[in-house]
Amino acid sequence: MMLLSLRRAAVAGLVLAGALAAPEAAGAPAAADRYLDCSASTAGSGSEQSPWNSLAQANGHTFGPGDRLLLKRGATCEGTLKPKGSGSAKAPVLLAPYGAGSARPVVAGEAAGTEKAAVHLYNVEQWEISGIEITYRDTGATKRERNGLLVEIEDLPDGVGSHYRVDDVYVHDVNGDATKQSNGIQFRVSGTRTPTNFDDVLVSDSRISRVDREGLTNYSTWMCRPEYGTGDGCGSKVNWRANTRIVFRGNTINDTGGDGIVVRAAEKALVEHNTAYDLAMRPMGANAGIWTINSDHTTIQHNEVHHVRRLKDNNDGMAFDADYGNKGALFQYNYSHDNEGGFMLFCGACGAGSSATGTVVRHNLSVGDKSRWLFAVGEKDAQVHHNTAYLPKGSTTAIIQQGAGSSLTRLSGNVFHNLGSGGYTGFGDNAYRPGDFTWRGNVLSGNHPADEPADPLKVTADPRFVEQDGRAAADYKLAEGSPARGVGPVLADGGEDYFGTPLPRVCHPDAGFHQASTVDDAQCTPGTLIRNGNFETGSLSPWTTYGGTALDSGAHRGSGAVRTGRSPAAAEQVVALEPGATYRLTGWGRVSTPGTELSLGAKAYDDQGSTVRTAFTGTAYREGSVRFTTGADTSTARIYCYARGGEGNGFCDDVGLVKE
Repeated sequence: MMLLSLRRAAVAGLVLAGALAAPEAAGAPAAADRYLDCSASTAGSGSEQSPWNSLAQANGHTFGPGDRLLLKRGATCEGTLKPKGSGSAKAPVLLAPYGAGSARPVVAGEAAGTEKAAVHLYNVEQWEISGIEITYRDTGATKRERNGLLVEIEDLPDGVGSHYRVDDVYVHDVNGDATKQSNGIQFRVSGTRTPTNFDDVLVSDSRISRVDREGLTNYSTWMCRPEYGTGDGCGSKVNWRANTRIVFRGNTINDTGGDGIVVRAAEKALVEHNTAYDLAMRPMGANAGIWTINSDHTTIQHNEVHHVRRLKDNNDGMAFDADYGNKGALFQYNYSHDNEGGFMLFCGACGAGSSATGTVVRHNLSVGDKSRWLFAVGEKDAQVHHNTAYLPKGSTTAIIQQGAGSSLTRLSGNVFHNLGSGGYTGFGDNAYRPGDFTWRGNVLSGNHPADEPADPLKVTADPRFVEQDGRAAADYKLAEGSPARGVGPVLADGGEDYFGTPLPRVCHPDAGFHQASTVDDAQCTPGTLIRNGNFETGSLSPWTTYGGTALDSGAHRGSGAVRTGRSPAAAEQVVALEPGATYRLTGWGRVSTPGTELSLGAKAYDDQGSTVRTAFTGTAYREGSVRFTTGADTSTARIYCYARGGEGNGFCDDVGLVKE
């Protein structure tokens, strides 16, 4: 299991530095420290020698730029901390511990109280919180709205609540109800008069445990737009206002009644390096691990999510979810395992009149997820590429199930190593509609059920993981000689794999979440549709062979070529093409001995089964090329390197195919 929650000392340093900064304006009151020790026997003045001893004293004070509210380590304050006053851009207010030892100060919501939160920052800005413990434990009471930390802004005059830092905070045992107003930590925009949003929120390296319903979230009443549909009373109203610069980083969330982390009504939010597990542990509706709804360009990356429950008669329970109202959500570099509801949910059509578009799911690892790998319930244009999914023996997980609504999805360069019996395309009411899905260049290995997709470029061999049935992400790297190497579609945007290895932009990358091969884009033909055409991946996959055909070191360029011979012997590859289009096939060829003939060509590219080829008879490499046009109803061609005659061997290298 990965340890993804990373302590960020730099953040803590910035918090402290900001808190100690001088007030901005000349003549402004000097910043001051106020001390609170709820174990003190008498109510003091707020100095270190004479601290306050109740939350009421702290709540009665108005804090200003650069002030610090310091809570005594090891002391517990019962009730709700609801301070007044704001910091400034250069001098935020700091809430932090003081005193010797490592015990945290505790704020415990009052058992018989009626407040919404144990710590409630209401209509204040420029606050930073560090190192405290928060709980709202009252297991005997009737469940109602309760939060550990609630940061709430409502109808602010300028419409923006700015700069909030929550670092190294421990929230636990919050006895909330089943509504999504009960959370461990929530940033909430309320009100209906003045359009309002958060800007510049960071929650980092904090722990949220045993809370109902949700773990770490944001929420807004300014959320209505056509993509969101008629949910939450929106009807035809449009009032969507994005929260900006929302970052949830390095946190650990476990034992929630419902969701782990949720992003709502945000633009370019970032959720990264979090660990979320044992979620949806109590009956509280439909829940997922980490998800986004009604937001634009949310990035969810480098997270680990495991053991999300799927309750009876509930369709959720997956690790990740691109819900309705989203545009351009990105899920990358995540590790999902052992989730009862599966790996991913597309839920664009989950709300009346709602939609979602542009979701990208790439470079993720899924191990042993249950029910289905992808549950598709509405998406206008999703790309799912270069993910690795492993389903062990005994699994009944389907690769795809589909609900109501169209889910137009392109799947390419993924590795699905399915040793279970669940099939690829769901069943019953959740059987998918083939027209919604395009499969290209995926590894579909393990069991091969009747509903295996008709991917024209698929590889069906075992991808050969480093350590199958392992628990660490690195166990699912591609081993030497893996047939998944060099078979993925070309990625024009390059980028990195799960482990940070750069991906080729011209050469074909490896399939799955791991780029094992070292390739040089300078040795590949730009835009080529041929996979592993330079034979540099250490194997011949995805070329199929017959006769005396093998990988050879006698290359035109680089270290590898394909050797065919003696006749008849060939290497062949089926490529997906456009009907009625013209293509140019190029490559370098030679023979080992005079009198031998080698052909590089294409066949079965039209209804007549036509063939075109260029021939090589010399012992030195030379380049050859040939053109062909596909038939009106033909979408594939078979490219071949063929020892056509003679006693020697033929060699092909740097084979490329481009559309003209």
